[in-house]
Amino acid sequence: MAKNKKTSSKVSRRQFVGGAAGAVAASSVVGFPAIVSAADPIRAIGLGVSIINEIQSRAAKDIGFGIRGQALGYGALFGKTLNQNDQYEVSECYFDMFDAMVPSKVFQPIDTKRIRDWDKVSNLVKTGMLTPGSQIGQGDAPVTKLWVDKDGNPTDGPSRYISAVPAAHNADSLGYNPDDTGRAIDSWGELYSPDFKGKVALINVPQVGVMDAAMGMEALGLAKFGDKGDMTRAEIDTLIEFLIVKKKEGHFRAFWETFGQSVNLMVSGEVALQSMWSPAVTAVNAEGVKCVYASPKEGMRGWHGALAISAKASGKKLDQAYEYINWWLDGWAGAFVARQGYYFSTPANTQKHLPKADWDFWYEGKPASMELNDPFGTPLIAKGAVRDGGSYEQRFKKIAVWNSIMKENDYLVKRWTEFLGA
Repeated sequence: MAKNKKTSSKVSRRQFVGGAAGAVAASSVVGFPAIVSAADPIRAIGLGVSIINEIQSRAAKDIGFGIRGQALGYGALFGKTLNQNDQYEVSECYFDMFDAMVPSKVFQPIDTKRIRDWDKVSNLVKTGMLTPGSQIGQGDAPVTKLWVDKDGNPTDGPSRYISAVPAAHNADSLGYNPDDTGRAIDSWGELYSPDFKGKVALINVPQVGVMDAAMGMEALGLAKFGDKGDMTRAEIDTLIEFLIVKKKEGHFRAFWETFGQSVNLMVSGEVALQSMWSPAVTAVNAEGVKCVYASPKEGMRGWHGALAISAKASGKKLDQAYEYINWWLDGWAGAFVARQGYYFSTPANTQKHLPKADWDFWYEGKPASMELNDPFGTPLIAKGAVRDGGSYEQRFKKIAVWNSIMKENDYLVKRWTEFLGA
């Protein structure tokens, strides 16, 4: 951290966010070498997953210029990325936003010839399958948003140009306390089990909550959705009417919006089963409360971050944007977010920066050979613990659906609001 510029806040482990919601909103200029003035940094925007003082400070130290990082909530990030591309050089955004971003030409095509480790980026986004035979998944699968031509228009297959560089990602499901459930949870259908009436929570982000809810209905054979990431109005109505009935029956205990809320619901014992992000499960266990991350037989819900360059970036700022993105792929940042529970698109580089014990636990799914710390040095994983969901490859072998923004998003939000108010 530069001595001449102190940051105003630090994002704690409990404020980390992923996929479809933001838990923090802060802005700071970080990492100025002494020779760099406040007018020189490039500007990056994103969620609290990636806009973390320690990350931007290390980037500035390694590449020699400052990064002005602004952490936003999901909605604010979406709006600023789409409507104010003169206010950032790099948007650390998400592929589920790209149905709006790519046609609007707010990004410039990224030339893979300028991405030093493009050959090390995994096939999860390049082909849609981390390993051969994997399930690509419904919704906004990143492979369908990646490839563009030199003018930024989508192409059907591989190209020299991409919409954005694949970044951090994860596969989400249900977290549960096995003492409260009395059994292992292996299906999304358990969301509606009468055994857990009054002790179930959903994520209160319409675009994500409806997919978790829909997978539960499908698992029980109560409905069939053509594409859970792009429902029709009729399908949305079917789902919401069912949820309203369950809510009136008192089935749901809460609807959480932030990482910390989901952790507190489980730690306090208010819920037995809920939509969860992987790092939140780890945080609950760190509090001494049992929490297991389910591996539903129907598949998990995936999300994938991206590093995009504003169409307004040019000259020196454009060169710096490429340098910053190349730094992200180099491995240090991937190792940092791995200790949050997230994966990164260049795993071979990440491995170089992770001690073997951390790599074996977070990526290989092996028991922790020693106590492991979070990125800030706080003990997080007990010796002998095993990461739920198995290895990186196992987790991404079966993605049921990817976080998405549906064509009927406005209608979805309207109906979700009605559900919450029922």
